[in-house]
Amino acid sequence: MGDTPESQAQPVRADTEEQRSERSYKAAAHNPSNTAEGREHAAEKLAELHEQRTGESLDPKKEAEIGEKKAAQR
Repeated sequence: MGDTPESQAQPVRADTEEQRSERSYKAAAHNPSNTAEGREHAAEKLAELHEQRTGESLDPKKEAEIGEKKAAQR
């Protein structure tokens, strides 16, 4: 998986419900078994939660692209 892009979001500890939600959306956005629409939706939610939590914005398209690249490698 050397050519799979890295996530913009740093690893998140799952101490709070907000952090658990962010981790879940990140996993869904990167999951190659998820549909393209599902990955895009999860990436949008990931970006929204990440910005609320950290003040830093993410590019949801880039996050969803990680799942697309993983799916293509299968």
